[in-house]
Amino acid sequence: MHDHPILCRGVTKAFGAHRVLDGLDLAVPRGSVFAFLGNNGAGKSTLIRLITGLLAPDAGTIAVLGRDLRRERRAVLSRIGVIVDAPVFYPNLTAAEFLGLTCVVKGLPRSECARVLELVDLAATGARLIGRFSLGMKQRLALANALLGKPELLLLDEPTNGLDPEGMLAMRRLITELPARCGCTVFVSSHLLDEVEKMATHVALLRAGRIQSQAALADLVGAGQGELHLDVDDAARAAAVLDGYVTETLGQGALRVRDVERQRADRVHALLVQGGVALYQSVHRRPSLEQWFMEAHRA
Repeated sequence: MHDHPILCRGVTKAFGAHRVLDGLDLAVPRGSVFAFLGNNGAGKSTLIRLITGLLAPDAGTIAVLGRDLRRERRAVLSRIGVIVDAPVFYPNLTAAEFLGLTCVVKGLPRSECARVLELVDLAATGARLIGRFSLGMKQRLALANALLGKPELLLLDEPTNGLDPEGMLAMRRLITELPARCGCTVFVSSHLLDEVEKMATHVALLRAGRIQSQAALADLVGAGQGELHLDVDDAARAAAVLDGYVTETLGQGALRVRDVERQRADRVHALLVQGGVALYQSVHRRPSLEQWFMEAHRA
């Protein structure tokens, strides 16, 4: 077993004069749902193409499932599943027929079709043609295709892009459950921070061609300062009392205090009481992934 199914060291890739990746280092923990974040055009899809061998790095090394990708690409590809770009299907085939083609190419038993269709909740589609599937169903079919052969590593490039809320929810649930249900590691490229926060266990931020931050999601958003949402008798007077803090009145009796660690909320409470402000309720909210992302880009 490999502690890091993806291990990149000093990976550089340029297209002409534009250097997309610049000495990138990355270690993806086994069994994680690892979200690779960055603005559009930052190089997320480029890295996925490098990891699958569709592109070759200009410098650096990439090890996938403990194997050097340049020397053992065929052995690596037999053990991973990939969704890159928008999936393309034969509209006049059923889901099982389409998956059967992949089974033939990979030399897999046809029983694999039923297994993966059950995993992605498409087992009941029967004789329904793919051309009549919704976008969410097609995306789940693409995931089923990637799961054929029980891969140890899944690479998903923007898997919820373009889906409606119901489709996003279904895909998010599937991705979240995959490490436990299938024993695989999931590497997800995305710019949809709200979706990432709900499904990822680990994140890395790509900026200027390098990994700026990488950690467990709980550590990242838990380490930052959060906000206190206060219900008081007079928000304007409370803001005056908390003159040394960044505050925002949300109404006559509601106040938000930014950049406050949960452990130091009692200091805010004490100042309000000492200032004669009646405090009815205090709720601390941890920083969101979006807040962390924006703060990291300002750094």
